[in-house]
Amino acid sequence: MGYFTRRSFITSGGAASVAFAGACGCVGVPNFGSLRKDETLVAILSDCHVGDWNSPDYQGVKFAECLARILALDPLPAKMLITGDLAYLWGRKEDYALSRRLLQPVLDAGIEITIGMGNHDRRENFLEYWPEYANRSPVPGRLVSKVHGVHFDYIMADTLGQPEETDKWITSGALDDEQREWLRAECAAAKRPLLVLAHHPAGELGFPGKGNTIGSARKFGEIIIGTKDNPTKCCGYIHGHDHRWYVTRSLAHWSESRIGYTACLPSTGHWGDIGYALLREYPDRAELSLVQYDYFSPKPLPAGSAPNPAWQAIVRDNAGKRCTFVARS
Repeated sequence: MGYFTRRSFITSGGAASVAFAGACGCVGVPNFGSLRKDETLVAILSDCHVGDWNSPDYQGVKFAECLARILALDPLPAKMLITGDLAYLWGRKEDYALSRRLLQPVLDAGIEITIGMGNHDRRENFLEYWPEYANRSPVPGRLVSKVHGVHFDYIMADTLGQPEETDKWITSGALDDEQREWLRAECAAAKRPLLVLAHHPAGELGFPGKGNTIGSARKFGEIIIGTKDNPTKCCGYIHGHDHRWYVTRSLAHWSESRIGYTACLPSTGHWGDIGYALLREYPDRAELSLVQYDYFSPKPLPAGSAPNPAWQAIVRDNAGKRCTFVARS
């Protein structure tokens, strides 16, 4: 089978099957690497949950569709950030083997990919198929990344609390003391606008046992955006885990003029809001826009089923939603 046109590549059903089959070596997948890129544009994904051990899995097909939509953009984003749960449930090696194949067209297009760890991932299995991450983390024992954009910098933190058992996962997030102090120092020393990303909500990353979720988020906010007397250049936090789009302002105390936004991303195809986000950098702000094209729970309807009106309404209601992170002077 030959290559496909740009228009046919983004057609929802066709794009998914073509990209998925191509990544598995069945057909030729279009290489859009010759297309121009927008260096200020970043695609941000989360909760891909790709698994190759229970095939056929709709998660892989949905992830392929998401990638196809991104590769059909003109111009292409220069960067792609994935905030964890790349693997299906237990972070098995075959999950990462498939995800690497699915993401190869993105790499071939010249898009820089940065992947974080979620509670369904396992570091050692991930590193077998993404060995380039082995020596790049500034925090020993964690897969932490620093990314430089045109106007903004990004830190991908590692909030995976990895269990010893290979058939279990820990749902809640974990930010160990060494990473917490490193993150505090990095945010305090930042000279350019900064966004921090990780898998889990901010409410899980403060100081466990001290107050409610909002209080915990504010404790985490003190680490990344600083305090009123000692503010940092960090202007917000982006995460996944909850499989739905929402924006909160819980990183600073209600009595302060500073605003600490957090934005939660959709899943690319496991359950809940389905889609991704596009972030565009400006010198004074970064605008994060939701790109949602589906909703289902707990799984998609069988082929040929009548549409679910309630699901369709969610997609319509979320259309056009965004979050603006204002750069700090």
